[in-house]
Amino acid sequence: MSNKKCSCGSGKSADACCGPSRKVIDLNEYRWRRAGRHLRRKLAEFADNDIFTNDVEIARELFFDTFDPELVDEEDDLMLERFFEWFIFDYKIQNQTILEYFSLADNLASEERELLESWKKTKSSFYQVVRIERQSVLVIEDLIRGRQVKVTDKNAAKELEEGHIMLMRVLPVGNDYEFSTGGMVLPLECKSYLLSRVKQDADLYWSKYKKRGDWDQYLADRAHVLNSLVVELETIWNFSSFDEETNKKTSAANKGHMDGMAQQVTNIFLDYFYDRWVNEPMDVLQGKTPMEASKTKEGREKLQTLIKELGKIEKARAQKGEPYYDLTRLRKKLKLPAEVGNRMTKGAQDESSAADYAGVAELIRDGLKKMGYHAQQVNNALEMWQQYSKAARPAFRKPGAWAAAIIYAVARLLGDESVSQNELALMYNVSASTISANYRSICKTLQLKG
Repeated sequence: MSNKKCSCGSGKSADACCGPSRKVIDLNEYRWRRAGRHLRRKLAEFADNDIFTNDVEIARELFFDTFDPELVDEEDDLMLERFFEWFIFDYKIQNQTILEYFSLADNLASEERELLESWKKTKSSFYQVVRIERQSVLVIEDLIRGRQVKVTDKNAAKELEEGHIMLMRVLPVGNDYEFSTGGMVLPLECKSYLLSRVKQDADLYWSKYKKRGDWDQYLADRAHVLNSLVVELETIWNFSSFDEETNKKTSAANKGHMDGMAQQVTNIFLDYFYDRWVNEPMDVLQGKTPMEASKTKEGREKLQTLIKELGKIEKARAQKGEPYYDLTRLRKKLKLPAEVGNRMTKGAQDESSAADYAGVAELIRDGLKKMGYHAQQVNNALEMWQQYSKAARPAFRKPGAWAAAIIYAVARLLGDESVSQNELALMYNVSASTISANYRSICKTLQLKG
C-alpha cells in the first residue's frame, strides 16, 4: 500500500482515502451534474413558453413591487435571474408552480425525474458558511431550519469566507448539492438583525395566513419578500456579494475595514432603534411620543434639548474613534432643523485613497476604449464615476468591480444590450452579483434610470 498522502487534504494515505475509487465517484458525480444541467435548460425553456407570457408579467409585478424602486432596476441581470428562479420554483399559477407543471412531462430521463422530485421540496433560505474544505467545498448551515449541507463550488469557495450569510436555494444533485442561481451575500455582523427581521415577518405572516412554525411554507410564500430584504440590507451595508479579497493586505487595512463594519453595525441597529423610539411615549415629553411632540413649538424645543444631550454622547464617542450615530438622521425623521456647526467627522475614516479612485477611472477608460466606445462616451462615464465617488465615498477592495458597474450603467443608459454583467465579470475577474450590487448603489445615489 502506498504511503503517499491523499490530495483531498484529509491527511490519510491516498489508498486509504480517495485513491482507487476516486474515478468511480467522479464519474457518478459527472453523470448527476450533467443531468442537472440538462434539467435546468429544459426548465428554462419550458418557463419561456408563450403560454406563460401573461403569468410572467403578473409575477414580475408582484416580485419587483416588494423592492424599493430606488434600489433595484428591473432589468438588472442578477435581479432578473433571481426573479425567474423564483417564478419557476415558488410562484404559483392556479395553485401549482412551474416546476410542478413541468413534472407532468413524459420526456424526462430517469435521473432528471429523480432530480425534479427532490427539487420540488427545496426552498430559498438563509445559509451561513460554517467552514470551507479543500478550497472547493462549502459547509453551510440553514439559519432558519438548522440543517447543514456541503456544496461543491470552487468559485464560491474562493470568494466566500466563514461567517458569510447567503440567501440561496440549495439543490440536491446526486450525493452532492449545488446553488440554484447567483447569490446575494451579507456579512456576519448583520446576522442578529437579519434574523430578527425574518422572525417579525414570519410572526406577521403566520398570524394572518398559516399555522405558526411552518417554516417551509413561509419560505416558499415569502421568498420574493426575502429577496427584497437582502437588497435593502446589502445597500445599507454596502457589502459587495462574493467580493472578499483572498489575501488581506495589511493588519492596518484589516483594522480599517473592521472599523467601517463597526460603524455600519452602529448605523443599522440605531436606525432600527430610533425608528421605534420616535413612536414611544416619554415622560419628559409629558406622555407624548417624539413624533407627536415634533408637531408643536414647545415639543420641538424639548426635542432639540433632548437631542442635543444625545449629541454630546455621540460626539464623545466620535472623538475617541469609536463608532457613533449621526443624529442628523434622527432630526430628519422628526423634521427638525439641523444643528449648526456640530457635524461630526471621522477623520481618517472618511478619507479615501485618491490613487484608488484614479485607478478605477483608468480601468473605466481602458475598458470602454477596448469595447469601442468613443471619446465623449468615455468622458461621460468618467464624469459619472467622479460624481458618484464624491457623493457616496465608496469603500472597496476590488477596483474592477466599480469600473464594471460604471461601464454597465453607461451601457444601460445608451441602450447597449450587448453588454452584460456576466461578460464584465469575466473581464474584470469579479462576480456578476458584485457588479449588480454596485450598479444598484450607483443608480440610487445618482438617481439613474437604466
